[in-house]
Amino acid sequence: MTLVELMVSLAVTALVMASVVGIFASQHRNYVRDRSEKEAFLDTLDVVRVLERDLREAGWSVPANMALFIKDGDDNGSDRVYINDVDLIDPMLHASRLVESSCPGCLAFNDNGTLLSLSDPWDTLRDPMDINGDGKKDFDNSSSSHQFVITDARDPEKKVALITAVSGTKLTVENAVEGTLLAPAIYYCVDNGTDNSSCHPDNASETRVLRRSDRNTQGLVPVADNVVDLQVAYLAVNDNGTTLWYGESGCSDSGTGANKCTRDPFEPERIRLIRLTVVLRSPTKDKDRLNDPRYCRPAVENRQAGTGPDECGYQYKVHTIHIHPRNT
Repeated sequence: MTLVELMVSLAVTALVMASVVGIFASQHRNYVRDRSEKEAFLDTLDVVRVLERDLREAGWSVPANMALFIKDGDDNGSDRVYINDVDLIDPMLHASRLVESSCPGCLAFNDNGTLLSLSDPWDTLRDPMDINGDGKKDFDNSSSSHQFVITDARDPEKKVALITAVSGTKLTVENAVEGTLLAPAIYYCVDNGTDNSSCHPDNASETRVLRRSDRNTQGLVPVADNVVDLQVAYLAVNDNGTTLWYGESGCSDSGTGANKCTRDPFEPERIRLIRLTVVLRSPTKDKDRLNDPRYCRPAVENRQAGTGPDECGYQYKVHTIHIHPRNT
């Protein structure tokens, strides 16, 4: 073999090896990406079952008209879900409370704007801040609290509020509420990194997560990663027995009737079916997908699809669950 033939052979071998290495690297990259996406989606879906369980049990230990509230995020935001704390009253531990009280998981209140005075009309000896009598106060008094209350109000704008201070038997809340009864609320929202006032508690660092705020966690620990949207539509019954969907694609404003995003008055006892949709996103972006609209955040219910550089180039998974509330 001549020197020229040897050099040609080496060059051909190098090209073949480079091609093989390139193919292997590409396949490995795709394998790692697909595996991470599948693991992220599966892990998150397990946690979403908690939200499904809370919605299914909404109304446990409180009147049906204060079971839940769904705040619509309009056409460019995630919806938010408020549920009475279904874990507050345990049927085994608090049997006497269930027997003695017509509203075991709530308290009566009088309001002076955003200052609420609490009382327990069915047990005057009980500390109103300890609803279930377990020796622990059920309203947080720390400066980093991210805890909400839900009331029996019919006005959507005055049904829920964030607690800003606790003193004795009085709560100070961020916005005025109406009604006669309130309860600690579980709050679900998607933290997108910009909507800090409603879903990003003080001292929280994670974004693109599903948060669950309650009387114990105040939302500081996210319950699921890689969540970019939460949408809720619900089927409510009218006085004449007909039903209408609220929060669907094409809806606008609030009120009663077809094509409304929020039912006003909001009456949880009229809700027969909830359609819950969670949109998950892959942990990493693929530069080859940036200009492909199939890899932008999809449109769900009345929220428009994403088009910005921060919402394209990812693999998305849409997960929808239908829920029949048991206690409304």
